[in-house]
Amino acid sequence: MRNIDLGAERDFENRKAGGEDLRGDQSKFYWATSLSISKHIKQTCIEIKDKNVLEIGCASGEDATIYCEHVSTYTGVDISNVAIDNCLNLKLVNASFFCSDGHKLPLDDASVDCVIVNSLLHHLDLYTAFEEIKRVLTSDGVLIFREPLGTNPAFQLYRAFTPKSRTEDEKPFTFSDLRLMRKYFDMACSVQWFGFFSIFSAYTGSEWLRLQLTVLDCWLSKTPLRFFFWQISGIVKLK
Repeated sequence: MRNIDLGAERDFENRKAGGEDLRGDQSKFYWATSLSISKHIKQTCIEIKDKNVLEIGCASGEDATIYCEHVSTYTGVDISNVAIDNCLNLKLVNASFFCSDGHKLPLDDASVDCVIVNSLLHHLDLYTAFEEIKRVLTSDGVLIFREPLGTNPAFQLYRAFTPKSRTEDEKPFTFSDLRLMRKYFDMACSVQWFGFFSIFSAYTGSEWLRLQLTVLDCWLSKTPLRFFFWQISGIVKLK
């Protein structure tokens, strides 16, 4: 099991939930890839309609307010007690929230149809996390995920120069992580790779350029160049 400092993870997430802007310098990159992220959110809302859903790493509930418009029931867990307090203040009628990390989920076996994890799996020991996700999912359940990739040396170099934007235990997906994921989930389902040339639009602010480069990335994602992209997302079925 990967040794993770859960206390440091909680402190970092509490600072974010408390309003501290720890990733302001990276906001332009999320804008540059927002078309792909929006596509993933739309696909998520279709998939979770009228289902029982768990979100691991729900943060302060920004996405929960969207998901709860579509689901039958929603459960959100987060390691940050500040974030969970923020979620409870939303008073979402079909939602429940628990302060817990993703290595030990406070749910019964086979109790949810979908598990949503956005940019959180790379904070966890993947073997333990995947075992827990498998445990709480029904036999035909799906994992809906979005994670950063660590397979491009240039992106890894950028991360090395911006250590204050993340915790020491964050580990973007490597080739071995992707292989482990394939042991649990059918990766031949709906998966998209994004954030390559589109990232350059971050330095121009041009919506036209962002669109064109996003389309180019879509084509390139069908080639081995996808392993040099920034992020991967998808909806994958349990094996």
